[in-house]
Amino acid sequence: MTADGQLQTQVFTSAARAIGGDPNRTFSPATSTLVAGDTEAVLIDAQYTESEISALGDTIEQTGKRLTTIYITHGHYDHYYGLGQLVARFPDARPVASAPVVAHINATLDDQAEQFQGFFGDDFAKASVLPQPLAGDLIELEGHELRVIEVGQGDIAPSTVVHVPSIDTVIAGDVVYNRIHMMLALSGPEEWQAWIESIDRIAGLGAKTIVAGHKRPEASDEDIATILDGSRAYIRDFRDAVAASGTAGQVVELMKAKYEDYGNLTTLLFSARAAFPAG
Repeated sequence: MTADGQLQTQVFTSAARAIGGDPNRTFSPATSTLVAGDTEAVLIDAQYTESEISALGDTIEQTGKRLTTIYITHGHYDHYYGLGQLVARFPDARPVASAPVVAHINATLDDQAEQFQGFFGDDFAKASVLPQPLAGDLIELEGHELRVIEVGQGDIAPSTVVHVPSIDTVIAGDVVYNRIHMMLALSGPEEWQAWIESIDRIAGLGAKTIVAGHKRPEASDEDIATILDGSRAYIRDFRDAVAASGTAGQVVELMKAKYEDYGNLTTLLFSARAAFPAG
């Protein structure tokens, strides 16, 4: 929990989830961040399984704040599939995202639903509510500005981050990770360089707190060097490991040696196999 003046943030981090019932294959812990004032609050990202969405809703309800807005940073299902359940529980909340993110969600919704229903079965939430385009790039919360910044590339493009200047905080979606293996399977070398430039843009905001879209639950949101430098280094090291290797297995071993304390090995395996599909 961080606080400054009237605003404070509370980060909800889901547990790693078994994929297809196999405990050896897991999905990364995902974050949702509540930014709260005296009486109202804004949620950034919305979880994706029924059980985690329910727990997130309990967390919001316990604050006693009126939820006015749910903002979605990018178009990955684990960040927006909880909208229906949350809007039903908090009907004052308007679900929004940047116009490019809304377009990406609409274009990929069916494919994502088919893929991830198989991952999580009946606990997988249905996308019954989708975000609408945010007018402009500001969300107002009790006189404070939450600034939406379109950085472009994260683990997918388009991606956005939310800067809250009054508390020196950035909620960064999947543009940065925090002590957990990064998803590089959905992009390639050109996108990896653009991703590093997106991280540079976050660094230029000078935030003291950065909430990653995926993190080890115990990882600090104030460890800026690990979050920013660590994310940049991970992308570069993965790029170099791919260039130096002939198989996915070699990439995995090189990365495990450098990032032995990072969580969710499944993401690294998936990324390496995407670089060497037959490796």
